[in-house]
Amino acid sequence: MNTRRIFAAVLMLQLFVATLFAQAEYYTKIDGTKGGAALKTALYELIKDHKQISYGKGTNSTWGAFYTTDAVIENGQRRVLDMYSNEKRYFGDKGSAVSGMNIEHSVAKSWWGGTTNNAYCDLHHLNPSDQNANSRKSNYPLGELTSISWDNGVTFVGKANIDGSSLNAYEPCDEYKGDFARVFMYMFTCYQDLTWEYTWMNYEKSTYPTLKPWAVKLLMKWHKQDPVSEKEVNRNNAVYAVQGNRNPYVDYPQLADYVWGDSINYTFHLNGDVEDGTGGSTGGDDDDTMVEVPEGYYLKLFENFEQDELSFTPMNVAGEFPWFFEYQCGEVTSYDDDGVAHDAESWLVSVPLDFTKDNNARLTFDYVVRYCATDKVKDYNQLLISRDFTGSITDATWEVIDFGVEQNSLDWTKTTTDEIPIPASYMGDKSIVIAFKYIGTAAQAGTFEVDNIKLVAAEGENDGNTENGGNEGGDDGDDEGGNTGGTEGNDGNFTSGSFTLVTDEAQLTVGDSIVIAYENFAMGASAGNYRYKTDIMVSGNKITYLADDVQVVLLEEGVVEGTFAFNVGDGYLAAKSSSDNHVTTSETLDENGSWKITIDSDALATVKSQGDKTRNTLQYNTSAPRFSCYTGSQKPVTIYAKSPVATGISEVKGESGNVKGIYDLTGRKVESVTAPGIYIIDGVKVLVK
Repeated sequence: MNTRRIFAAVLMLQLFVATLFAQAEYYTKIDGTKGGAALKTALYELIKDHKQISYGKGTNSTWGAFYTTDAVIENGQRRVLDMYSNEKRYFGDKGSAVSGMNIEHSVAKSWWGGTTNNAYCDLHHLNPSDQNANSRKSNYPLGELTSISWDNGVTFVGKANIDGSSLNAYEPCDEYKGDFARVFMYMFTCYQDLTWEYTWMNYEKSTYPTLKPWAVKLLMKWHKQDPVSEKEVNRNNAVYAVQGNRNPYVDYPQLADYVWGDSINYTFHLNGDVEDGTGGSTGGDDDDTMVEVPEGYYLKLFENFEQDELSFTPMNVAGEFPWFFEYQCGEVTSYDDDGVAHDAESWLVSVPLDFTKDNNARLTFDYVVRYCATDKVKDYNQLLISRDFTGSITDATWEVIDFGVEQNSLDWTKTTTDEIPIPASYMGDKSIVIAFKYIGTAAQAGTFEVDNIKLVAAEGENDGNTENGGNEGGDDGDDEGGNTGGTEGNDGNFTSGSFTLVTDEAQLTVGDSIVIAYENFAMGASAGNYRYKTDIMVSGNKITYLADDVQVVLLEEGVVEGTFAFNVGDGYLAAKSSSDNHVTTSETLDENGSWKITIDSDALATVKSQGDKTRNTLQYNTSAPRFSCYTGSQKPVTIYAKSPVATGISEVKGESGNVKGIYDLTGRKVESVTAPGIYIIDGVKVLVK
């Protein structure tokens, strides 16, 4: 469980409530406006007219404003808040420029030609910036970097995959990603009428959506990962006092979804009421995703790739190009950052689904297919279903389900499928999985993207296959009591001990089994030059759930005194070379496979190879989620070690029968299923309605 994220969410809620009452009158004109283009234009009309202050030095100019908008009192001095570096600098007299700093346009002025207009002087996107960082980031767009050429620990400059091309970009540190996302949303709302010259993130002239699809995905991702902070609320209030307008995406963070996200067909209300675009109530719970379910059906599965715990798992059959989830959707391509296409076969497989009580099920989803060979679109981008999948793609029997796939390569606009019936032969069965299959070739590597996967079902007697639908139990793993919830026993790695957070390297010893992790992800199988991420769930200091493909590492003695070797079954984990930021598997053990582990007071582990390699610290890459020996903005790992004595999981009784363990999605153990929702029952995600 990500405690920091929970604290941030609570803080955001408190700040939101306080600001809501203070500023509700300001937003009265947008109350009751339908989402999408209408709401964006209403916001534009609300915030576009404001006082234009002078640019530069002076009490009533930019530097004079920074004296209140970007300052914090520290030891009796007024320190500059710099979102571009960790350099500590202090204000002198109000209105004086601070040595070593520039006035930085977060949305570069060259993007609209540099005209000294309201955008040029708008405090909402002007910040005091370290001169070196300002120069290094140039007028590049935001992006999640695939390679880093310069960084100072706060600002990172390099290459990013932007709309299918590898371009120069800059990436702020995690602390400020949401800040910049909301500033960019403000700018492309307040100045939607501008004609833009640089069109990396936006269209040249477009009141809606103004931002390109890839930019919307990136900004929405950062907006939700890094919620509104107290600093942003204070700055928004301070800027409002100077120039008389506000950033609505700070005051009402949910507006982003109403303008660009999953709520564009709904009417926005200041009090949070949920209403569809025609003025009618949607009924039911006020759910963030607002999933509509047809009458007579219930929601069996919904995945929009916006949560930490996903209902789908990527699996590779050929090549090293798995599905990834960086843009709050599932996406795959075997076209690499160097512009080279590769042979690949990658699958995205759902959790097991139980149809024992159902007689009808329907599936819909959004998708994009680009750059695929025209005659191969149906063969290379498929939806499939299986009743005998047990973890191996090649050993299972698959049936293709036609979803009318078409190539929509002009832009990234998603196509929504018609309702797709699940074949009747699967009704009455359990442990059914659906999957998306992608094929790329060295001749032409396309892109396949899926999102908003919704599966609904209706209960009733059926004429489908009931061969595996009985409730006698005894054949489902260890579930001897008969689990009518349809989940097979999944012992994972719990049968011989539990994994506990290691807070001191002295706790580790040869013979221990460990899991290397970052938050709710763990190191998985080898992808050649790096290691895949896979899923775990953590409650307190213990892992409560391990995905089947988590790599359990056996600690052995390294060849360097005081180090460990990481036995991963088919060899030893080792840093690859001094010029690569890779980690690989070696059959022989040497210094590159001997790892020195040190753990700090926050339980963060530095895992360093003792060879002559310059990039030899095992870390987690948040930009391209994986474990490898990267440098720069990567994150330190944590280590969980298996207890030598089995603790087991006490038997509890849920509403669906005797099961070994029930957990909610935060990883907290519960005694029984007492309310509808999604639970982890015997290691399998189950929807209880």
